[in-house]
Amino acid sequence: MSRGPTIVPLAPAHLAGLVALQAAIILAFIDIRCAGIPLALFLITCFVAPFFPRLSFYLPIVSRGKRDSRAVALTFDDGPDPDTTPALLDLLAQQGVPATFFVTGRRATLHRGLMREILSRGHSVGNHSYHHSPLLMLKKTDTLREEINKTREVLLESGIASFAFRPPAGITNPRLWRVLLESGLYCVNFSCRARDAGNRRIRNLSKKILRRVKPGDIILMHDVAPGGNFNVRAWLDEVSAVLDGLKARGIAVIPLSDCIGRPIMKPADSSSAAAGPASVFYDSITGCYDAERCGSRIYRKERELFNEHFLKLLTPEHRVLEIGAGTGLFTRAIARHCREVTAVELSENMAAVLKQKESAEQLSNIIVRTGDIETMELDGGYDVICSFSCFEYVGDLGSLFNKISPCIKPGGAFYFTTAHRSFFRFFTQVGNAMRQGVWLHSRTERRIRKSLAAAGFRPEKVSTHVLKCGFAGGMLAEALAIKERRDQ
Repeated sequence: MSRGPTIVPLAPAHLAGLVALQAAIILAFIDIRCAGIPLALFLITCFVAPFFPRLSFYLPIVSRGKRDSRAVALTFDDGPDPDTTPALLDLLAQQGVPATFFVTGRRATLHRGLMREILSRGHSVGNHSYHHSPLLMLKKTDTLREEINKTREVLLESGIASFAFRPPAGITNPRLWRVLLESGLYCVNFSCRARDAGNRRIRNLSKKILRRVKPGDIILMHDVAPGGNFNVRAWLDEVSAVLDGLKARGIAVIPLSDCIGRPIMKPADSSSAAAGPASVFYDSITGCYDAERCGSRIYRKERELFNEHFLKLLTPEHRVLEIGAGTGLFTRAIARHCREVTAVELSENMAAVLKQKESAEQLSNIIVRTGDIETMELDGGYDVICSFSCFEYVGDLGSLFNKISPCIKPGGAFYFTTAHRSFFRFFTQVGNAMRQGVWLHSRTERRIRKSLAAAGFRPEKVSTHVLKCGFAGGMLAEALAIKERRDQ
């Protein structure tokens, strides 16, 4: 069985390259001397783009929060450092200001006590590579992966699993996104800095920042003493002046996670492993998921099919397993029509929202399980198993069907909706690869029927809906199958 979704990190760079190639071909027919112009412009862009920390050319980059928040986030790079970190923590405590420290793995290893102090003071921590080499993005992919994952392991030893990675100097490259997806991380840069060269130029640092800062900014400063004669007191005065200047303007300093609406870290446990790209993505959009999902044409059709076809399968005595429950858009209605529903969800944030809704609506028959359906142990004896737009993330659907088949009673119903392979669906797959970095799998009706039959299900109905295109069918597949009885 495949483990996790298929990583396909499409970026604007790929589209730009395709456009440049097409333009070159067209120009070649007009004037061969002009054919190289679009290709040359593309190559120049590829060379320059990594040095613009806010430019999402090779991968999605989070570089600021919302402008209407009247708040900013404060971040410090390159530490921890015994010459600067303790005094900085005291200053932040005095001002009541939260910060995020993007630490290097090497320094975090050397100064574990400072790491504990940063976390005990309520600040968050991000990954800033192990050695902080300014030439990291020029090195091999294996070296890049090692720098990131080695720091991740150090942070786990400090008690946290971090999701946010900031590349040294904010420089990116075409290979970074795949490595981050594999490691369960996303890229966070900045939108306001003083160009202090790692605290080598601290004169007028506060003036430079306050002259440029705007609501929603992610402010970059450094938590490191670049030399033995570094004036810590002068640097602290500059940091304090930044905080005083923000307060005078009515701009609050809030946690980076609140500023960007994405988690920076979570407490680690003994079972912590690199989060998958799907869970990291859905953790990041939990706050807007319901509005985004409910506004889609696919969801509206799913809801119609759910009410007309699925609910009729349930009785008050049924035990139901829902795979990919999300925030409970379907779960709560299922719970009202059956004895018990086990809701499996990959995203911890989404599962937390589901639990909140369950409590608010005083539902007591929902069991929420967080984890990957492909790897978790499942109970048996379910009367109905269902899923709504979840199987797109599963590479080997047949293997998953084989896994869940023993969990359903003979004669029980298996109902799901998923992506159907069609002309229009292909464009949504490309768009998703550019947004999430993963390829959402689509299947034909024939493949769905074959996979169901091979797993011991009798397909009762497989049909398609939404934007049907001639013989190719629609974008959404609906399937109902019955578990074969042992005597059949």
